[in-house]
Order: sequence, then C-alpha cells, then structure tokens
Amino acid sequence: MASQWDLIIVGGGLAGSALASWCSQLPLKILLLEATVPGAGGATAHSRGIVRVYDPLYALMAKSIQGIKVWSEIAVTHPDVFTRCGLVYLLKAEHQALARDRIAEFSSDEYPIHMLSEAESACRFPALQHHCFSDGRIVLWEPLGGYVNPRQTARIFVDEARFHGVEILEGSPVKAVREVPGGVEVITGIGTRLPARLAVIATGAHTPQLYPESQIFSRTIPLSCLQSMQSNAPEQCIIDEYSGGYLRPESSSFFFVGGATQYDASDPDQLHWQPEQANARHHQLANQFLLCQSTVVDGRNGYDGYTANYLPEMQCLPDRNIAIFSGFSGRGAKYIPWAAREFSRQLAERLGI
Repeated sequence: MASQWDLIIVGGGLAGSALASWCSQLPLKILLLEATVPGAGGATAHSRGIVRVYDPLYALMAKSIQGIKVWSEIAVTHPDVFTRCGLVYLLKAEHQALARDRIAEFSSDEYPIHMLSEAESACRFPALQHHCFSDGRIVLWEPLGGYVNPRQTARIFVDEARFHGVEILEGSPVKAVREVPGGVEVITGIGTRLPARLAVIATGAHTPQLYPESQIFSRTIPLSCLQSMQSNAPEQCIIDEYSGGYLRPESSSFFFVGGATQYDASDPDQLHWQPEQANARHHQLANQFLLCQSTVVDGRNGYDGYTANYLPEMQCLPDRNIAIFSGFSGRGAKYIPWAAREFSRQLAERLGI
C-alpha cells in the first residue's frame, strides 16, 4: 500500500465507483474504500434506476439529458446495464404549460419527448388502465428512457478503476476523515490511518457521519416486487404525479412498484419502516395503473441520501482537503456517471493536474 495517496474516495456505490473510474485516467495514486462490496449498500443496492429526462426541476432535467448521453456511451460496451423500455410520465394538468416549454428546449432527434393525446396513449399502451390517460392527466412519452442496473454498473466501474491502477479495499468501513497538515487522514473502522492529499466522501445517506456540516438527510425508498397473473404485464416504466407512484418492469411477469409513504431521518439507522403498509399501497397502485391482476412477492426497504432541493452536494470544500460527492437522491441514477466525469475534472484542477 502506498505511503501516501493523492486521492482517497470513501464509498463504493454508484457515485464513488463512477468517480474512481473517471479519476483512474488521471496521473494520481488513488484508493477506493468500501464498507462492504461495491454496489451492495445504500441506494445503489435498492434503487431501480429509472432513467428519464423530464423533471419538474430544471436543474435536474439539464443534468439528466447529459446523463443519458453517458449511459448511452456505457451501453455500447455493456449493453445489459441500460434497458430502453420507454417511460410514461403522467403529468398533472396544471404542469402542462411548463412541460411544453421543457420539451421545446430538451427534446431532440437524439432523445425525443412526446406529449400524447388520450387516444394516442390508449392505443400505444394497451396494458394500462384507460383512466391513466383521462381525469386531466397529461401523458409524456420518452421512448428512449428506461432503467439501468446501478449495482452491476458500480462493479463495472470498480473493475475499470482497478484495471487502471486504483487500489480497491472492500470490507473497509471508515469512521473518520480528519484534516492534517498538508492533507487529510482517513481512519478506518479498525483504526488504520491512511494519509492523502485529498479525500472525497461519497457515502450517500451516511455522509453526515463523516462530515457533520452536510445538509444530506436519509429517506426511505420502500419498494415491492409484484408478479403479473396474466400475460399483459407492463413493458414501460411509469411515473404518476397524481399518486406519487412509479412502476418499473423487471421481466415479462415481474415488476417493481414504489410510491408508498416515505420517512425521513438524520441517519439511516433512525429510519422508520412500515413494510406491510408499503406492500399494500404498492399493490393498490399496481391495480390503478394496470389491467392485469398481480400479487406482491417481495418487499424491500431501501433508503437514500437527499437534500432539501434534490440537488447533490458536489463540491471541493473551500480551504479544506475534503470534497463531497453525495446526496443524489432517488433521482440520481440517471445522471451520476456524467456528474462523476464532471467532478473528476474539478478534482484534477484541485490537485494541480
């Protein structure tokens, strides 16, 4: 092990692993520390990775259109990480004017976004309940949207980083990141002190444990896996602004549903779970969306790190040798690889490269 690292990245989820992969192309000694194994914890382990561009927040939409481009690049060599099944976004009527403006700015031949009529929607999506397209709902259709596999992609990024010389330490939780003269010291759970010029905290919901000034908080992401009892299971991802529910296909028979009540806490260990209520709510949402009958086969208690405005903390702290790359929330999977590429450039500048 090197006596001193140029860069230590704490956290091997999608964010930390993507950052390690991009930074591995720089002339730096880099160490990635992961408490378990890459992709096995936090939001990366539980997120269903829905990829879309439309978002009520302009900043996230701008990031997402860039994120789609990077995911498309990744899919060239790893086609199984990005499933382009299309995405249906059921928009509240009062957001129609905003959506038209956003479509005019962001839709393109490379990534089209369509606003469909009720008749067009009913014809295109025969597996969905007809009322999904009535009752004042506006239907947005992103034919090139879909979902990604954050867990698999994290492992791909780690393998690429390792190939380019990044050292990976799995099963190495970190209990502190402290500034010392000329750099930082990362202290592992067993007390090992690892010196570096700069440390990046990419631990998602756990970020405040290492950087108490962080504004990131924890939020539950309850999910249920359902099985269709007929052959007409959904083929597209669905997001509904009215109910707050969303659906993501898994196979011809299975799909995931989210949108049950979420709970917040300052720390993941303090989160409150109601799995039975979540499964019941998700089954109800499935019946609202789909013509097919289904049954719940599994429930998952995921969580993620959020900020109040849904924007991540991506910054090199002023006059400090610590950087933060966390807080992407449940909406982050679609643009994290792009954000990691951009942030690697900031780190290179910070380290004088």
